[in-house]
Amino acid sequence: MSQPIRAVYSEGQLRLLDSVDLSEGEEIQLVILSDEERVRVALSDLLVELPDLTGEDIDEDALAREIEEGFRGQPPLSNTIIEERREGP
Repeated sequence: MSQPIRAVYSEGQLRLLDSVDLSEGEEIQLVILSDEERVRVALSDLLVELPDLTGEDIDEDALAREIEEGFRGQPPLSNTIIEERREGP
């Protein structure tokens, strides 16, 4: 089961912001992503290449055009969401 959980790091500890469905003593593996890494993961799901811009500002207009171009000729995203909800998990 993969479940993204938000947390805040404070005074050397992680405080969970979301509830979790875990058994007492259950071992888990934690992956920490920066804001930039989360954006990269989201964009990779859209099949958009984001160049390595470490420390640089992202040209949001150019990125929006690339995303729009990637979806050109595809059915609206809302149709995909509706179909997935009908099919269920």
